[in-house]
Formats: sequence, structure tokens, C-alpha cells
Amino acid sequence: MSCESNPAISIRGVSKTYRVYGRPYQRVLQGISGRLGRSKEYGFEVKAVQDVSFDIEVGSTVAIIGRNGSGKSTLLEMITGTLTPTAGSIDVRGRISALLELGAGFNNDFTGRENYRLNASILGLSDAQIREREPVVEAFAELGDFMDEPVRTYSSGMYVRLAFATAVHVSPEILIVDEALAVGDVFFQQKCYAFIENELADVTKIIVTHDLATAAKLADRCILLDKGELVFEGAPLEAVQRYTAIHLAERSGIAGASGGASAGGEGEPGQQSSLATDATAREVDPNSSSNPDAFSISHVVAEARSADNPIPVPLSGELWPCVPGQVITLRFLCEVGIAVEAPVLGYLMRDRVGNPVFGQNSLGSNFVLDRLAPGSYE
Repeated sequence: MSCESNPAISIRGVSKTYRVYGRPYQRVLQGISGRLGRSKEYGFEVKAVQDVSFDIEVGSTVAIIGRNGSGKSTLLEMITGTLTPTAGSIDVRGRISALLELGAGFNNDFTGRENYRLNASILGLSDAQIREREPVVEAFAELGDFMDEPVRTYSSGMYVRLAFATAVHVSPEILIVDEALAVGDVFFQQKCYAFIENELADVTKIIVTHDLATAAKLADRCILLDKGELVFEGAPLEAVQRYTAIHLAERSGIAGASGGASAGGEGEPGQQSSLATDATAREVDPNSSSNPDAFSISHVVAEARSADNPIPVPLSGELWPCVPGQVITLRFLCEVGIAVEAPVLGYLMRDRVGNPVFGQNSLGSNFVLDRLAPGSYE
């Protein structure tokens, strides 16, 4: 927890509990039962957020990550004031501009221009400020003639364009974005993230996203929620690693990375693998590792085989194209500088424009590696 004396947002022991009823009439019976002093319970409680505490410093960018149902959106709604905590306190210092639910705050019968003016007015802008910023908002949203059409005629992408353009051009002191940009096209997303990084550098920002690459790129700090509890707060990359470990461990039924298969392969500790001299191997810069003295990958070979060609064929070139039905084998030459307990190896595949589309690692593949002593492994 931060020791910042005057944070933009201070959250202390916040919890949110919902009571869920199987039938509408059970809600009435619960109220009657309580008034009569009876202990019978109708329905059951769901703890969406449990005893969460943290600070967000002025001007920082914090990403909140976690699986669906972990309490991210509930927490944001309590910060913005649309939900009241069951317990705990939230202290917000600054004007909030929030992009929560798609189209939230818009009147479907109003035009895009009218909705912008209404939202800007609600957030405290004067008439002169609203008129001054209107052309900027209109240009950023790129809606063309639809700016003067009712928003009920908008697609989800057009909603996002208008909502984001409005939210970021009303001089927010705190900007909150909850996954809304996920429905926009990739070019508009890039435009939005560039605006957040450059034009809103001094604005306190909270971003909820399932895009871990975005969290790692934009955030100064990352908060990981799991089943309503705060399980990690710290460096974005470490938070992503924790998130991935939790998700893959539960999905594969592995409680911990102990025992199991060995590294195998042709390499042996202290021996140079033939992979290093393979003409099809791609050399990897050891400095790309976060700790190359401890563990790094020096060479990689990708091979493809298919039903009509079962013999692995090395792929070459800067890009490795794959087609449906192929089996791709990746071979790594790993240099281990110190003993590593239960290492996890993985890969990430990107499309031709660099967007991550698929990834996997040894833990998620139910392939647990033994302890590696210093040396070379394939």
C-alpha cells in the first residue's frame, strides 16, 4: 500500500455484498421475516468485493486486472459513486470522468452532439467551455454526419467513439475506463491509448482491461483481483505473471509447479546443443530477458508439419506464417546461469500487425519442468 499522504483515491476496507433471491417474492418475505424477528433466510449472499484497501496517487496510471466476476467493475462503480459499499470507505479527491458501461449516461433519443453537451454540462463545464471543445470532440470521434443523428442509430463502435471523445475532453482530474474500448476497432484503440499516454499524462487514470499487454504498457502499477479479493498490487509485469499463474493453475488443475516431467530435449546441463549451430535457428538477444544472467533463450527454431507432410519442415524468415491444420513445434535453446526451481516456458503468437492472438506455456499445457541446474538446455 502506498504511503502517499494525499492520494487522488483512498480505499479502506471496502466490501460489497449482494443478496440474491431465486424468486422476486422472496425479497418481500425476507423483509417481513426481519421485522418479525425471525431468523429464516431467503436467498443467499454473494461477496463481490471483500475488504479491499489501496491508494492511487495523483497523476499515476493504475490497471485493474482479473477474471470475469473478480469484482473489477463493482469496485469501479463504487469509486464513481454509482454503487454504495456495504462496508469500508472511499475518499475521492478530484473530478471523475468515467467510461464504464457502453453508452452509459447517453440518452438514446438525443443526438451525439446533444449527448456531448449534456454530459459536459453535468461534469461542470461552462457553456463557453462546451462550445470551445465541441469541434475537438467532433473531430476526435470521427462520426461525420452521425454526430447530429440520435445515438439509438449508432453501432457499438460509434458509441465508443463518442463516449471516449467526450470523457477525455472535459478536463478530467481522474479518468476511469472499464473495458469500453474493447469493442472499438484496432486503429481507434491505438488512437485512444496514444491520447491517454501523451495528452493525459498528468491525469490520474484507472483502466480495467482483459488485455494484459495494454495493462503492462500503460500502467505504472497494477492491481490484481481474484474472487473479490486483492491478491497482488505492484509492478504490471509481475501482476500479469500472477494473474496467468492463477488462471492456468486452476484451468489445468495444478496446485503448484512441483514434480512432473523433466526438461528433456537434446541438450544436457553444461553441454552446447546442436540447436545453436542449426542453420534454421534464429538467434535471440540475451538482453531481451529480464534477467539474462539467470535465465535466457539464445536460439529458437520453429518447425511445421501437416497431414500430407508429416516430416517437420523448419520455418524461416522474420515472420513465421502458419496455416490451419499445421502442427507447429517450437524448440528453444535455454541458457541457465543459476539453479531455477520449477521454471515455466511459454510463447506468444501475434498477427501480421503485431496484435497478440494466442499464447501458451508449459504450466497451462500440464507439462511441469523439474529444477534446472546451470547449463544449456533444449
